[in-house]
Amino acid sequence: MPRTSLRSTAPRVTLLTLGFAAQLSGCAPGSTVDTASDATGAPTATETVTASPPSTTATTAVPAIALPLGETLFFDGDDYLAALEIGCVPEITAAPEGAAAEIMGGSTEEGTDGLRLTPDVAGPWALVCGEGDFEIEVRDDALDEDSFLNYNYTPVSPIAAVGEDALLVACPTSNAVQWVDVAGAEAVAGPLIPTGAWPTSVALWEDLALVTQAGRDSLGLLDVASRRLVDAIRVGDEPASVLVQGDAAFITISGEDRVVRVDLLERRVTGSVETGNDPRALALSPDGRRLYVASQISYNEHRLGPNLEPTEDTLRRDVTVIDVESFQAVHTVPDVGTILRGLHAETDRLLVGVSHSNNQVEEVDGSTRPHAHGLAVLALDEDGIPTDEITQIDLDYRADSAGPAASPFTLAPTPDGAHLVVTLSAGAALLVLDAEDLSEVARVETGDDPRGLVALGAHLWTTSWLDNQIEGFSLPITEAEAAASALEIGADPRPELVARGQRLFNDANFSESAEFSCNNCHIDGVTDGLVWNLLVDGDVNTLAFRNVAGTDPFLWGGDLPTLFDFSREVLRLVGAEATGDDMEALTAYMQSITAPPNPHTLPGGQLTEAGERGRALFEDSVGDGGGGCAACHSGPDFTIQQVVPGKTDDLETDVPGLIGVYDSAPFGREGDWLTLEDIVARACEYTGATDLTDAELADMTAYVAQIPGDALWLNAATPLSGADHVWDGTDVTLQFSGLLAPGQESAFSIHAAGEDGEETEVPGSWDVSGRTVRFQPTAGALQQEADHVIRVTGGLQASLGQTMAGPLDIRWTTGAGAATDVSGTFDLTIHVNEVFGDMLGADPMVGISLIQASGGNVTGVLDYDGDEVEISHMEGYTAGERLVLDPFIFDSVLGEVQFESGYFDTVDLDGDGYADEGEGEGSALGYTLPWSAIRVD
Repeated sequence: MPRTSLRSTAPRVTLLTLGFAAQLSGCAPGSTVDTASDATGAPTATETVTASPPSTTATTAVPAIALPLGETLFFDGDDYLAALEIGCVPEITAAPEGAAAEIMGGSTEEGTDGLRLTPDVAGPWALVCGEGDFEIEVRDDALDEDSFLNYNYTPVSPIAAVGEDALLVACPTSNAVQWVDVAGAEAVAGPLIPTGAWPTSVALWEDLALVTQAGRDSLGLLDVASRRLVDAIRVGDEPASVLVQGDAAFITISGEDRVVRVDLLERRVTGSVETGNDPRALALSPDGRRLYVASQISYNEHRLGPNLEPTEDTLRRDVTVIDVESFQAVHTVPDVGTILRGLHAETDRLLVGVSHSNNQVEEVDGSTRPHAHGLAVLALDEDGIPTDEITQIDLDYRADSAGPAASPFTLAPTPDGAHLVVTLSAGAALLVLDAEDLSEVARVETGDDPRGLVALGAHLWTTSWLDNQIEGFSLPITEAEAAASALEIGADPRPELVARGQRLFNDANFSESAEFSCNNCHIDGVTDGLVWNLLVDGDVNTLAFRNVAGTDPFLWGGDLPTLFDFSREVLRLVGAEATGDDMEALTAYMQSITAPPNPHTLPGGQLTEAGERGRALFEDSVGDGGGGCAACHSGPDFTIQQVVPGKTDDLETDVPGLIGVYDSAPFGREGDWLTLEDIVARACEYTGATDLTDAELADMTAYVAQIPGDALWLNAATPLSGADHVWDGTDVTLQFSGLLAPGQESAFSIHAAGEDGEETEVPGSWDVSGRTVRFQPTAGALQQEADHVIRVTGGLQASLGQTMAGPLDIRWTTGAGAATDVSGTFDLTIHVNEVFGDMLGADPMVGISLIQASGGNVTGVLDYDGDEVEISHMEGYTAGERLVLDPFIFDSVLGEVQFESGYFDTVDLDGDGYADEGEGEGSALGYTLPWSAIRVD
């Protein structure tokens, strides 16, 4: 398929619980506390609760809970148990054959505090608690394409050695850890072990593997001998990486900007240290006295909006140094880099893998080098504290570099100490450096997004996690040799289009310069917090991609009608060579990214008391004593999808959605407000709600932080809302933020408008599967060249009871159908002399690059060798063999010129489905000129 360069010429958990009919209360008498032991009989010092025999009185039955294998039920508050009030100690009364799990933690005196159960075998489990009993249906088939929710957590340290002949590899999208047996260069897949939602890191402690469960805010404990998850403990919002020293584990809590210490014998958090923003990487000094923590998203001097200045508090903590014995921060280092991904500690220096974001560049594009990559070398004193000396090493363009080294991630020395190996996550390679002078020795290609490094015997292993594989390389690595071994791992439930789009999104080689990927700004689909000057809307704050479906139009100025158009602008920005399929894959991936369970709410997304008071203030008008916020932020996605005078200097601004807004600071079009408190106060000034008290502002802030709370919303739609020239054979599909309750097919309908504007319902059937809804028209295809609308009635419910706020309409227009694909690059000759004689000598020629989506929607850019014409993009559609161009404005020596209309009748000479040449005409300035085009690529 032809690929087109769009380089412009212009400078929480999956909710599976069924509805509950009763609440449980009371406390079982006679509970005792025993000491558990592992398979070898050694005590683990973990408390196990043994309840008294079941009550002989009548019990209240509760419908079964569907729980994925690998998940842990926390009886003191859990999304799975959101409708229950458990004030007693549960007892297991029935379990599947072979099950060994027990109720862990807590005591009778403590009530349910710390009580938890990690079922270790799929099948039905029965529990009794006071006068109530309930069942748990533990499933090992709960994850598939229709139920998959893309929280988009990415691995940090996903691979660990088990002895000398096995590996454990975290597979985030599979909610599992893969066991891999290794013999020399040969790798063989063992069992895929369910380990809870979104495992991001793995480490070994004695006979247990520790797994960070980012989607469950917990640390899972996997018994290596039985290869089962046997327990999990809560550690904080979004645990990212784990490092073990003795009987302690250190875990970065990326959602709370802190690091915690866990006593592995007692299985509880025993310390917490505040760090900088979004901590991920960890390293211990060789003597074990210092723990170094890198903040993935740094607040350097250039990072914030034009009206914000960094301060000497958490905003400047790029690297935090912690004294291990006291578990207190003893030093912080600012201005190390913009994005800090990897750490490696030596006796006299600390190496940090960094990317530098140059957001002072105006009119950023793929050629302006907005991102540079390297190593920051921090000199350490004899006490392991960084001095003021920081040496920045450019890995991209120094003399010995083989090219850009996009997004250095894991840093690890080889076993002989001769080399330092760096995974280039966006560069799809291993970078081998001399351990002393850090000069480049070799560069080896890998699969997509390599992270983690482990040496076993004579081989070095990494996991290219976006390709679901591990790769082994022969040591020493001194030249660019292919992997000695590669093995597919996991059971990835992502739809193929989403997986492909994520690979493109994270691949720097997709850009013109191979220097950066989309993920450099939209880190893990969220934001870098930077203000950039790019595209067409000036200085703007990077928006998160979470929950973008239903928030059209796009860009801060609302200049782009659909996410497909946004994909085009992204491709143009990075100078990518792309196809229509690439654009559709990127669109599918961006739509799939959804906000995780909100850490500020009660279980099940229920609002706190402050949040409930805040919701009333948020929704009430200013005249009724409220904040008037719902005038703009309403509907399923908390946006009216309109451009309004904004809060930033009254610039015309597209109203952004607010789902998961708590995690996207700074706020505002130009990033002028650093905290939710700041932006809520400014919003009340904006609406005129200036009489609210401090307590009312605090309540409203609590509500905004808890959005979406218990709401259900649309995650993705095909076709896109607002799309035109949609293929009539498009599979109409909707995906929501939670698993839908059964029996709601009647909530969906699709209508087509006739020439008289009257709407008629399109006959067909709807299918609800997981969180996915599909439509199959009776006629087999939709009506061509017609306006269509999907209507979803208000009150749509998820399985746990979340409700969609109000009705939802998704509108689009079908096209006539394309017989040829015009994707590619063409030389366009404008036959001026044919109309005006030989006034120019030679007819002018320009380059035109086009991308066509399925259905015929076309987008492109115009290249011109001189300075007379400047245009960022053009749009149109293909109907049959004719390409029709929409009107657009271009800059010329005559000023802004309106292109009025134009077409090409295309010809496919070789029968491959792609247009090879075409003839037609275009109109501007009152003249109509013939033109012709010939494919050059």
